[in-house]
Amino acid sequence: MVNPLWIISLFLGLSETTAGVVAALASGWVQGALTLFAIVFPLLVSGAFFTVLWRKPEVLYAPGDFPEHVPVGTYVDGMRRGSRGQVELLEEVVRETLESVLPSFLSSKATPAEAMQLVNEAIESAHDGIASRVLTIDLSGVDQSFLQAQFPLFEGATVSDFLDRLWAMLRDHVKPYTYGTHWVLIDRKGGHVLRDIGTQWAKNNLGSADDERLLKDVGIHANSDLAAVLLR
Repeated sequence: MVNPLWIISLFLGLSETTAGVVAALASGWVQGALTLFAIVFPLLVSGAFFTVLWRKPEVLYAPGDFPEHVPVGTYVDGMRRGSRGQVELLEEVVRETLESVLPSFLSSKATPAEAMQLVNEAIESAHDGIASRVLTIDLSGVDQSFLQAQFPLFEGATVSDFLDRLWAMLRDHVKPYTYGTHWVLIDRKGGHVLRDIGTQWAKNNLGSADDERLLKDVGIHANSDLAAVLLR
């Protein structure tokens, strides 16, 4: 099946080849214009490509690229929610870092050394802020080639968001909507299995396929020690 990326590369290649051949045969200002086009056009296409990749990556997939057992709409929604979560996390960290560091800088006349110290403090503050919002999960129980996965815990993150993103990493090993029946998460600190989350639990208890409870409400935090394992 034709992939959108293949179409883009074909279009770009044909355009550049045509412009190059015509520029070699032309002369004067026409040759200059075609040469400029051959240089500027790829830059514009690259800018447009990365903009689309950042804002709507799902449009770069062909229908056959999506998982067979998951509705396309569901998969795309999961991609969008994951991207929003990472952006929101970074915005929170940057805002809190600036709020904690800038007042002291603006209230004093800092020397170059003090300014550098302030920068280092800002970097350290941002690092700590990100670390306090990232959940690390051991995936070796699903596949030994996996080590650990890190997930940003943005404000308002739900169980459904979290499990969708986790499944995206494990989709070659577990089928969709099988949390609780095929695989589970274990809280190694508390020594218990997190069975009361996910699609099956939501259907049985909430009457919905989505578990929209907040992660913090089900006891999942950045300092949680979780491991994904297959049920035998």
